[in-house]
Amino acid sequence: MLRKSRDTYLRCVKEIPENASFARLSDDAWSIIEIAEHVAVAEHGMFRAVEMGTGKETPPNYAADAEILKRGLNRDLKLQAPERSRPKGRWKSFAEAIDAFETARARSLEFVENSEKELRKIESVHPLVGSLDAHQLFLIMAAHAERHTAQIEDIKRTQAYRNAAGK
Repeated sequence: MLRKSRDTYLRCVKEIPENASFARLSDDAWSIIEIAEHVAVAEHGMFRAVEMGTGKETPPNYAADAEILKRGLNRDLKLQAPERSRPKGRWKSFAEAIDAFETARARSLEFVENSEKELRKIESVHPLVGSLDAHQLFLIMAAHAERHTAQIEDIKRTQAYRNAAGK
């Protein structure tokens, strides 16, 4: 899921011209560049939560896995990003925000593929969900990128985006 959501997200954003990254659905919605910043910052933050996780002795809650995916991909369920992952202009360009995402996701994939730690035995905390295991946090990470990919695709269908992209 981490690879699939990475690939889907990157396909969506790679061809967006820098000037078109400022397009948004409405005046009160985030622009594409702001979404990209948020996704990159959230990726980094969720991975840090795994790194800082503690030992977990309780059995896995498999029912929560399905609920995480269902809620994470449901765009009708409006969520407020934690303050620390809201866009603040951290990067000078859209391309830098995308690079930051790629770096963060590569680190997560490296951990999942090569860590000797059992993901289900690492207890982590997500600011909106609370306590969960690292496997579940990586599920959130994958769903989060997919959710925002869909949001960017919505923006790409607007006239404002097409005008900015010269289409």
